[in-house]
Amino acid sequence: MSLAWMKRRWALPLVVATGVAVAVAIIKSRPAMEHADKAQLPAAVKVVSAKRYEVRPRITGFGEVAPDVVLDSKAEVSGKVTYVHPLLKKGSILPAGTLVVSIDDRDYQLALKQAEADLAVSRANLEEMRLNIEDTEQDLKLAQEKLAIARKEQERIGRLLQKGSASQSNYDAQQSVVLQLRQETQKLSYQLQTLPYQLQVLQAKQDIAEAAVETQKRNLERTHISLPFNARITRLSVEENQFVAVGASLYGAQTIDKVLVNAQFPLSQFRLLAEGFANLEDLFQKFLEQDAASNIFTELDLAASVALAEDGDTHWDAKVERISNNLEAASRTLGVIVGVDNPYRTARPGVRPPLIEGMYAKVELQGAPQPFLVLPRDALREHELYVVDKDNRLRRIKPHYKTQGAMLLIRQDDNEGDNAIHEGERVVTTDLFPAVAGMLVTPQEDNEAEALIEQWAQGRQTL
Repeated sequence: MSLAWMKRRWALPLVVATGVAVAVAIIKSRPAMEHADKAQLPAAVKVVSAKRYEVRPRITGFGEVAPDVVLDSKAEVSGKVTYVHPLLKKGSILPAGTLVVSIDDRDYQLALKQAEADLAVSRANLEEMRLNIEDTEQDLKLAQEKLAIARKEQERIGRLLQKGSASQSNYDAQQSVVLQLRQETQKLSYQLQTLPYQLQVLQAKQDIAEAAVETQKRNLERTHISLPFNARITRLSVEENQFVAVGASLYGAQTIDKVLVNAQFPLSQFRLLAEGFANLEDLFQKFLEQDAASNIFTELDLAASVALAEDGDTHWDAKVERISNNLEAASRTLGVIVGVDNPYRTARPGVRPPLIEGMYAKVELQGAPQPFLVLPRDALREHELYVVDKDNRLRRIKPHYKTQGAMLLIRQDDNEGDNAIHEGERVVTTDLFPAVAGMLVTPQEDNEAEALIEQWAQGRQTL
């Protein structure tokens, strides 16, 4: 009978309706559900305070060591080599003034004696001409006095002739004397006009003779070749008893008093130093007027140091000499030439080598001090910094920054608006995931990071 009931049309809808009614009655009979807010647990993070320091920006470049002066000594006179210093060999170090090569000087001694004899003749001729001029001046003076007397006598005889007390023949004879004296006076006057030119010719001959003597003396000196500076020998090209012609190479040497390093720096790094160059135009004009451009880098407070690329613990103080006039074609870097004085004087065997040609060196340039906020470089995450505000909530910013070693350098003037960071603000130094803007954090001072910043800012931290 129960099966027959279930087969009726209205049986199934009745069962479903009854189930729904029972379910609704059960739900309504349960107590109302209470929602409780989940407490937000603040994340513990370490922070450092952004502090302002006067930082000398530093950039690093690399280049090879080269000598300041390279000498290719050549013979200035020809002759047979009579002496070669026994230590004139590649790698030897010799002091300035050392006689290293001598050339047979006997021919030059004879030539000097001949030149000195010619000079003596020229001086004698010149002195003779001076005496001749003095004698001619005296002769002219006497001739002029005789002419004046003869003219007076002629005038006297002329007056007597008019009175009939003298004959015409006497007057004519006296007139002939006057003419002879006039001719002699004119001749002496002409000589005095031409003798100075002859004197100039003899003076020129004497100058030529003196120059010849000086030339032979210099040739004689050129037979003895000495080192012009403290030098390291790089090459020897002659031997004793070898004949050398003018211009023949004798030896090669390089100075040991100074070396240069042409270090290459990317332009992006060099701009960090250039930002501290103030009043460049006025400074450059000043040095152009005073011809003191070599001091411009000192005025810009640009310092340098050199270290071996494979041994950064050993440093040499350096001086910026000049900046290259163009970019290196392949690497698009700018060359800065720095000099190191006396690289051999401070050498210590096994501890501190001398700087020699071909060494690969690291050059560090330091610019003028500039104000920066200094933070650990590890605090940067995907070009962002996490800043904790006064309510201990997280703020994410993307500041403009520069890196120097293990630190970030941030100039406040370069950052405005939402990406600005100010002195005293706290910056997260630990990893934080997820880092949601506005989330609550529990900041703790990162004493280790602050000590590292302080140490670095005082210049004790190796880059």
